[in-house]
Amino acid sequence: MPRLICFGDSITQGRIGSSYVDMLRMALPNVDVVNRGIDGDTTYNLLMRLEADVIAHQPDLVSIMIGLNDFGSAYGEPISRFYYRTIKKIPVAIDIPAFEAFYTGIIQRLQHAGIPVVLFTQTTIDEIPDTPAQALLDGYVHVVYRLAAQFHLPVVDVRAAFVATMRTDPRNGPKYHLLRVAQDEWNIQRGATTYAQITHARGFHLVVDGVHLSEAGARLVAQTVLPTLKQLLNVDG
Repeated sequence: MPRLICFGDSITQGRIGSSYVDMLRMALPNVDVVNRGIDGDTTYNLLMRLEADVIAHQPDLVSIMIGLNDFGSAYGEPISRFYYRTIKKIPVAIDIPAFEAFYTGIIQRLQHAGIPVVLFTQTTIDEIPDTPAQALLDGYVHVVYRLAAQFHLPVVDVRAAFVATMRTDPRNGPKYHLLRVAQDEWNIQRGATTYAQITHARGFHLVVDGVHLSEAGARLVAQTVLPTLKQLLNVDG
């Protein structure tokens, strides 16, 4: 059975909101789908845990989706930047040049280990297209495409699928705030609400809090990446 490792941050981990990896697992019953996403991780964090979490397990394919926290470490609110420097222990704010440098290191080490890689572009920040934040995020998206071309890697444009959906149905929900994520988790743990209810109450569709995926958002990721994963893994389902 081929092994796919999904490598990334909270969007991949799926503990907050919904999990696209769980949906991939259901859609790929003949593949060992392993989730190696961790909340709050950046390209720097992925590089630091690459050997233990990926290379040591010699997968047949690694998918990488990363960048929203890198963006937050450089352009997020002060509390978010403080979180990344102290809790996640990143050495610098990961602007676009730093993002490209760390991401390059990840790819080079995987290729040196002979492990096939597929890159996924990022999802979204909020659900209104053409904002200054979306334009900044697109700079990180362009890096993914540059690296895919440089290292001759397949790339799946998840970002394009999200932008297309947002253009047909823009949603002006509240801006993402780190403390609101913890408050949501607390309310869910005590049975006061669900992520589906939070998504609806805030007027979102693809995300629950401006960043983490709703069920519809997770489904959009899974549907977008599945054809490429099936082709690369040489499986029908």
